[in-house]
Amino acid sequence: MTPRIIDYQIKNSLGELFKTISKKEQNFDHTNTRVLCAVKFSELFSNVDYIFKGSEYLPYESNSIFVYNHLNNHQFYTLGRNFQITLDSHFISSKILYKYYNNPGNRVVRCSLPEEKNHYNYYSKFNYIRVYAQNFIPDGINYKQIKKFNKNFYSHSAKSLKKGEGVIVSPEGFSLNTDNSPGDFKLGVFKLATMIKPEPKIVPIVNVNFENLVSEGNFKCEIKQPFKMSDFGITNSDDLKMNLFVKEFNHKYKLWVKNLVNDDLDFKSEISKLLLKSKNITKTKDQIIFYGSSTIRLWTNLKKDFPNFNVQNFGFGGALISSLSKNFNLIFKNLNPKIFILYMGGNDLSKFNSSKEIVNQQLKFIKKISLFFPQTKIINLSIKPSFERLNKISIIKKINQSMREESISNNKFNQLDFFDKFFKNGKLSKKYFLQDGLHLNDNGYQILQNAISNTLTKIN
Repeated sequence: MTPRIIDYQIKNSLGELFKTISKKEQNFDHTNTRVLCAVKFSELFSNVDYIFKGSEYLPYESNSIFVYNHLNNHQFYTLGRNFQITLDSHFISSKILYKYYNNPGNRVVRCSLPEEKNHYNYYSKFNYIRVYAQNFIPDGINYKQIKKFNKNFYSHSAKSLKKGEGVIVSPEGFSLNTDNSPGDFKLGVFKLATMIKPEPKIVPIVNVNFENLVSEGNFKCEIKQPFKMSDFGITNSDDLKMNLFVKEFNHKYKLWVKNLVNDDLDFKSEISKLLLKSKNITKTKDQIIFYGSSTIRLWTNLKKDFPNFNVQNFGFGGALISSLSKNFNLIFKNLNPKIFILYMGGNDLSKFNSSKEIVNQQLKFIKKISLFFPQTKIINLSIKPSFERLNKISIIKKINQSMREESISNNKFNQLDFFDKFFKNGKLSKKYFLQDGLHLNDNGYQILQNAISNTLTKIN
C-alpha cells in the first residue's frame, strides 16, 4: 500500500522525537526522558486507529513483568542510518503502563552495535536494561563476555521491580512480522520471575500488525490473564519444569497471535459461544437474561450473586448497541425469558458525541425486544461512570436522565439508575474499579447487585 498523509505525519513525529531525545545530555534525568517519550507517543497514537482489548486483566501491582511479542516496524518509518523507533514497544510503555500506572516503566533493550549511532544516541538516554541480543553481537566479544554482561539483566530488573516500576521485555529478544511471531522464547524473564520476592506477576501482551503502515488501520493489542510462575508449580530458576513451561507458553502465545489477527469488531467468536450457550440451556422456567457489553460479560459471580433466580449471562465485550441489536434475534430465537436486564451505551460513547443519538438507539433496541418478546419485562441499567470516560460524564448523565424520563411514560421498560452510588464526597471512587478505571471489581458489582435485587423483588 502506498503511504498516505498520516504515514508521513507519523514518520515526521518519530523524527522529531528522535531529535529531541538524542540531543539530551547523557546525565539528563532518565525518568523525565521516559515520561516525555510516553507523552509524545500517547499523542502520536491518538491519531492511529487500533483495537485494544483486555484492559480488565491489568493487575493492580505496577511492579509486574510485562512480556510481549516484538514486531518490526514498516520500512517506511525508518529514520536515518537504518534506525527505527519501534511502535509496539512504545505503545506498551505509553498507552498501557504510563496511562494506567502513571509510570512508563523500564524496558529491556539490546545493546547498540558500534556503527548504530542513532540507535545508541536514542536508547542511551533512557537508562534502560541493556542486553546483548542475537544477531547484534559486536566483533571481538565472546560468549563468556556476553553471558557475564547479560546477567546484569537480573539485578537491574529486580531493582526496577522493587522500586515499583513495571519491566517490559520481549522473551524472544528480537522482532519479527506478525505471520512469524512470536519467535522462540528465552528462559531469562521466566527465571527472573522466580527470583524476586514477593513474586511478581507476568502480564502477557499480544501484538499484531504493527509492521503495517498506520494508514492500514489494523494495529491490535490484547492483554491476557496475568499469572505467577508458582501458579504452575515453578518456584526457583533451576526448576526442571521451566523448559517445558516456556515451550508450552510459547506455543500458546502463537495461538493468541493467530486469534487476534482474525479478531474483529463483529465479535464472531464470542457470538458463536453465546449461540452454543443458548442452544444448551435446559433450565428455561423464569429465565432472567443479562445481555450487554463487558460490564455484563465480566460479571463472573452472577449466579452466586442471584442465588434465588434463574439468571443467565449473555454479555460480550466491546459491544455497541448496534452489535447487541444485530445479534439479538439469532441468539435468543429459541428462548422465552421472563426478564431481560440490559447494559448498553457505554461503548457507544467513543462513537457518538450526542446523548440524543445514544438514547435513540437504546429506545429503538428496547422496542425491538418488546416486539420480539411482548410478555417479557425489560430492565435497562444506567450507564456507569468510570475514570476511563471522565470526559464523557456530562453526556452519561444526560443519557441516564433521558432514559429515566422516558421510562416513566414508556411501559416497555424500567430504567434502573445507580450512577451516584459510585461517588464518595462528590468524587468518583477508585474502590469500585479494576486497575483500568473502566471495568468493575467486586465492590462495583455489589452496587449493581443491590440495585437489581431490590428491583427484581418488586417486579418478580
